[in-house]
Amino acid sequence: MPADATPDEGGAAKLEAIEARIDALRAARRPKRLGAEEKVSAAALAWRMTTELVVGVGLGFAIGWWIDGAAGTKPLFLLIFGALGFAAGVRTMLRSAQEVSRREARGAEQTGASAPPARPGPGASADGRQTTRG
Repeated sequence: MPADATPDEGGAAKLEAIEARIDALRAARRPKRLGAEEKVSAAALAWRMTTELVVGVGLGFAIGWWIDGAAGTKPLFLLIFGALGFAAGVRTMLRSAQEVSRREARGAEQTGASAPPARPGPGASADGRQTTRG
């Protein structure tokens, strides 16, 4: 380029537009960090699920202990209702996890973000088609 030539203004505008697109793509690919509110929300969810499990097991043991005391069958109902309490606690935890998952999916739909692609299950190829061996 000769020393007396000036860059055309259309080229500078195109260059700025390209730089803006590159910056936007880099920002979109950058891993997102949890903000303070999301960290608190994740901790609250963890405590909620832990509490649900402990309460389920505790209530199961308490009911079993009470029935054993009334019926005179010491460890039988304690173990049965303890197991039932554990199952109820796990079921409640799974329900809570599904609720949070649905809430996040609704939030992603409202913001226009796409959900992560589903992983193919066992026996499926990378494109999701079922494969058979034999």
